[in-house]
Amino acid sequence: MAAKPAAPAVEEATDAPKKGGNGLMIVLIVLVVILIGAVGGLAFMMMNQQHAANEGEHGAESSHQEEAYKPEDKAKAYSPAYKQFPSPAPGAAPQYFDLEQLVVNFKGEGKAKFLAIKLKMMTNYPEVVTELTNIKPLLINDISAALRKKTYTEMSADDAQEKLAAELLQIARASLESQKVYPDLLDKVLIERFVMQ
Repeated sequence: MAAKPAAPAVEEATDAPKKGGNGLMIVLIVLVVILIGAVGGLAFMMMNQQHAANEGEHGAESSHQEEAYKPEDKAKAYSPAYKQFPSPAPGAAPQYFDLEQLVVNFKGEGKAKFLAIKLKMMTNYPEVVTELTNIKPLLINDISAALRKKTYTEMSADDAQEKLAAELLQIARASLESQKVYPDLLDKVLIERFVMQ
């Protein structure tokens, strides 16, 4: 009878490690599955956030591109490094800045030696007119310097006034930009008077 109790003890001893090993294995598998699920979930959330951020950027870019083509919303499209002005009301009349008449002597090439010119500058922003008023001496200096470099031949060409207006627009925009005003807010330079003598 002593042999019977010994057999169950051996059986119990062999069963106990099997159950413990299986339990440990199950726990490890469950932990690995949870870990994989957590890593996958984290990766999924990060990809969704990045996707949403990219869509937000593309949406902002496309809305900026659309706004950039509307003259009344032009102020919304430029860099915050420049002075910010409110957008003009839709259909608002353009604003003009009058620059007094300038008389300069230029390279006359034996013919006319003086150029008298009167300019108007057009913008949709009243604040830009104020900025132009503030830098008027700078404008007069820069424009006069550019005009003194001209020759009679250049100024008597058929398209001289259009070319000169485009050049003076770039000079005025550069002067505005030096004062942290977005240069494209100045739309045109108009030549009211152009006389060579």
